Amino acid sequence: MLIAILLVGIGAYRQFGTSSVSAADQARCEQLVRDEYGSDAENANTMLANCNDPGMIAMMDARASGAGAEQAASSIAAANQTDLFSMMINYALIGAGIGALMVAFAPRKKRA
Repeated sequence: MLIAILLVGIGAYRQFGTSSVSAADQARCEQLVRDEYGSDAENANTMLANCNDPGMIAMMDARASGAGAEQAASSIAAANQTDLFSMMINYALIGAGIGALMVAFAPRKKRA
């Protein structure tokens, strides 16, 4: 049962307790958004709220470097693919923990 709780805890912490982007990447994205949308506060605030997303960071980096559409799309796709793989690991840990909890409680149900 302890292992099950540990698996759920680790998976939940990785998924919901930490950011998948570094503080430096997020700060760079926020600065790029402010530079580009400085006069339009509404759009800037909307975009700033998404600077914790790897795809958004890749998009802003591509815009800042003047990359073409194909290169930008490739960068965004790669960032999102890495984030998706990380999320799959986190949810697998949570699922394994829930499964282990069910197994731990199953013999107790049969006795009652």
